[in-house]
Amino acid sequence: MNKQPEKTDATREAFITAFFRLAEIKNIYKITIKEITNLAGYNRTTFYRYFEDVFELIEYAEDQFIDGILSVLLPQVLLSPTLDDRFFQIILEHFYDSKERLVIILSEANRASFIRRLQQRLQESLNAPEDASAHNRVIMDIYFNGIFSAIIHQLQYPQEMSDEELLMIIRELFTKWYWPALSNKI
Repeated sequence: MNKQPEKTDATREAFITAFFRLAEIKNIYKITIKEITNLAGYNRTTFYRYFEDVFELIEYAEDQFIDGILSVLLPQVLLSPTLDDRFFQIILEHFYDSKERLVIILSEANRASFIRRLQQRLQESLNAPEDASAHNRVIMDIYFNGIFSAIIHQLQYPQEMSDEELLMIIRELFTKWYWPALSNKI
């Protein structure tokens, strides 16, 4: 399978693209391998060379997004640990670049699972202690769920608020609530 990486990547991407096209009209947890393979133009055997099941395909797509956002965020965090406007602008740009797939990944049915995975990867990448207190875990859950809900809303209804207004709200929450709450300064 790795003898022709371009073909391998194209085949994998065909399955992922087919999945996301189906997810536009159907709940992601009700999509079948048969539907994916029919739309992608491959057989089930080929699908199983790449993914064990639909859940693994979803995880792979989530990992693509997470890897992408981490590759742009981590250098920013290292350059400016204060997380300035540029940091939040980069996040929003990455979300817009991935809008079609992200709206599906962050659907109501999958949002909590995805956010947990993203939080875990962020903590690992930033070498954050895994034994965060229950207090800090709850704060992180509230913040991340709120931010992702707001970003998804912005992607779906961009006319309601400018990106700059959204970024201002996110920054304010981050600097005036999130960090102080994690530091027990509220």
